[in-house]
Amino acid sequence: MRILILIAIALLLYLVIASFLRKQKRQQSELDSPAEKMVTCQYCGLHILEEEAVEAANKFYCSASHLEADQQDK
Repeated sequence: MRILILIAIALLLYLVIASFLRKQKRQQSELDSPAEKMVTCQYCGLHILEEEAVEAANKFYCSASHLEADQQDK
């Protein structure tokens, strides 16, 4: 009977420790992933990823049509 209780306690400790380590690993991987840079469209104010934006004269636009519209407004 004592052996069964010791096995149950050991199993419970294993499950608690494994769960804690998985949680720590998940949190660390979230911190390690680089954040993607967001920019604002100069025409409409929409926030988009820098890699998806159209850039002209150090200004960012969400589309080529907003780039053209902003250039025509000037």
